[in-house]
Amino acid sequence: MASELLALKKASGLSFAQLSQKTHYAKSWWERWVNGKQFPPRHAVESLAGLCGTPSAQLLGLWDRAQAEREAGGGPGAGAEPDEGGAPDEGGAETADSPARGRRSRFLRWAAVLGPVLVGGALAAWFTLGLGSTSAAPRPSPSVKVAGPQTGCKGAACEGRDPKKMNCGADAVTVRTGSIPKDLVIELRYSRACQAAWGRISFAEIGATVVVNNSDGAAQADVVHFDRDVYSPLIAAPDDGSVWVCAALPKDKARSCTGRFIPSQEED
Repeated sequence: MASELLALKKASGLSFAQLSQKTHYAKSWWERWVNGKQFPPRHAVESLAGLCGTPSAQLLGLWDRAQAEREAGGGPGAGAEPDEGGAPDEGGAETADSPARGRRSRFLRWAAVLGPVLVGGALAAWFTLGLGSTSAAPRPSPSVKVAGPQTGCKGAACEGRDPKKMNCGADAVTVRTGSIPKDLVIELRYSRACQAAWGRISFAEIGATVVVNNSDGAAQADVVHFDRDVYSPLIAAPDDGSVWVCAALPKDKARSCTGRFIPSQEED
């Protein structure tokens, strides 16, 4: 992910100070993300793509795959985001991916792109040369159904439970984002397998709060007790209901919230 951000920064011609002026992120955070010292939030990647006039879909796709790899690996430390696979501990500082892991991630991305091309080329050559002809009719390939991730709860049964322990991070995506200038980042995380959601705040300070709400009137909250990150317990996210996340700084009654997410309107 860092290499893509570095390429975009160079193409934009903007300094870290200029990036800070054009976004709500401090220049120190841009320096860490671009140089691979910390994994960037999804909203920051989308902001940089917008500044450079680059379509964000492909870049966000790379972010989603990198985040999925981090979730699959599982991050060490107490209070970590639910099975974020190398993502920052939600109760601790974010750490940079190792060089070996970065190389493996890039290899997997190239393999995903080139694999179908190479296989398609080989099959075309096979039939062009007549090597694939046969008098027998081809057998239809059996359909394969891929099961979703195994989770520990679903819907209302997830209320108040830890998303990491319930394995809701296995298919989770960030569906809404927000911020409190300059650094605090708010994320609404959603798991289709669990039919549940939770809130996460990053780059906060001790005493900052995060609250996840749904249209049924339920709410779950947590407070940053140490370091700069925390995530809330789970809340049910029914298909036709809405969920959203709010956050507030210590001793500040004003809250900043994300937009509402309705699963039935946005799921494939």
